This record gives sequence, C-alpha cells and structure tokens, in this order.
Amino acid sequence: MSNERFSRQVLAFGEEGQKRIAAARIGIIGLGGIGSQIGQNLAYLGVEDFLVVDDDVVEESNLNRLIGGVPSDAEEKRLKVDVAERMIKQINPNAKVTKYALNLRNDEVLDALAERAYLFACIDNDAARLILTELSAAYEIPLIDSASEIHPEEGKVMEFGGRVVIARPGDFCCLCANQIDTEIAKIELESPAERGFREKHGYGTGPAAAAPAVVSLNAIIAGLAVTEFLMLLTNIRQPNRMVTYKGMRGVVFASMDEKKKDCIVCNSLTGNRELADIKRYTRKGLPKDLPV
Repeated sequence: MSNERFSRQVLAFGEEGQKRIAAARIGIIGLGGIGSQIGQNLAYLGVEDFLVVDDDVVEESNLNRLIGGVPSDAEEKRLKVDVAERMIKQINPNAKVTKYALNLRNDEVLDALAERAYLFACIDNDAARLILTELSAAYEIPLIDSASEIHPEEGKVMEFGGRVVIARPGDFCCLCANQIDTEIAKIELESPAERGFREKHGYGTGPAAAAPAVVSLNAIIAGLAVTEFLMLLTNIRQPNRMVTYKGMRGVVFASMDEKKKDCIVCNSLTGNRELADIKRYTRKGLPKDLPV
C-alpha cells in the first residue's frame, strides 16, 4: 500500500514502527463482536498477514455487533471467517487471510496458531482460553485476551465493562490474572458422553443463556486490546498486564497484578513447544493433567 495511506501513523510510530505492523503475523480466535472489531482495526493499521479461526456461522442476532456483517450473511448462514476475510480485504486487498472454520481443538488449527507472532483471543469460554494460554506460553507467543460483560437485573443494567489481558510468556498469563475458572473449563472440555452423564445426574451447570451484547462496548474493549498490541510492537511504552474498563464509572485502569509464583503455565510450560503437548486437548474426553 502507498506510503501516503499510513503517513499519519508514521508520525506516531515512525517508519520502523509501521514496518513492524505490516510484518506482524496475527492470529485471531473468535470472529464475533470483539474479534471482528479487532480484525477491522488491524486491517486499517496495515497488518498484512491474518489467520482467523471460528467454526460459527452468522445468525441474525449477531448483526447488532458483527463488524462487516450484513443481513444476507445471516440469511445464507455465511461463515464468520468468510465475513472477516471479506471485510479485511475490502480494507486492504493485498492482505493474506488464512481461514479455519474449525473448532480450536483441532491439530491443524493448533499447528497453524503455533506459527503466529501474536494471538488475539476473542472467545467466551474458559476451555478455549486455557488452551490458548498454554499454547501461548509453550510457543512463546504473546496472547492478548479480551472479554466484555453486561450485568442486567430486572431489566436494568447494573454493571457493564470488560478487560484485556496481555499475556507475555513467562511474565504473566490468564491464570495469573484469575481469568480462567478451571472447574468451568473442565466442564467445557468434557466429551459428549461425560457431559451427558453429568447432566443426567444433575451435576454442574445447565445450558448457557444468551448474554447481553452491545457494539459500542465491544469497540472499547477491542480498542484497548489493539492499543496494547501497538505498545508491544512499537515500544512507545511497556504494555500493561491487564486493562479493565468499568462502564458504570466510565473509567479505565491498569492492573498492578504480577505473575503468580506458583503459576504452572508460566513456570513449567514456557518455551517447551511440542513437549507441552497442547494437542492433548484435541483428543476426546477430559485431559487428566489440567492446571489447578
């Protein structure tokens, strides 16, 4: 793309910073409300190499927040990865977009993600967050994990906001940030037979209910995530370990949390690559050696 297109960014990041942005090999896992915003932001910044992962299709209820999504996508049950590719290429026709319309628990997907330089997790379950946290540490790939929440009560919003965890291998992870409930992750990792047995006997939680979601809140969280990514890339400042937005107060603050001294992911998996055996999560049934 022309130098003129990014001239305003070069004023902020310099030529070298813009070159780093263009060269960054990005993986985005989850192309919903936050993931689609992050894809759009990165495309406008000039990222040229994307890998996108999501096995879901567009539903009409997604159209209030799916950036790039249009009514015909829901009518035709178009894959979210296809919508993401279309949007990215509309912004930058020269961008390379590798698509996996597959579940994260797939050997090919994990192999592809292990080759990325940066990962953005835009997911809504603890099992996927745990897998990506371990993969990030094992292959020494910075992971930027984002989530938003709205808490209604009797038809009234009581709290809303979100957070971004910037996990750098060996320094800090989603477990250190207390953003993974391993008991919930265990339930989500069960095989259909294990889940059926548990539900039949009344153990654990029932089916997840639809959660409130608003495009503007997702935009705030996605913007925070991409800004911290830019800090990683350009060295304007050190990235925060965690950034939290409290909507009722209208404030953003950075966490002072540090790595847990006994964190099994940071201390035992960092740099272990294949020896960490992340692919154990692709096998049927619940792995027997989950972090505690």
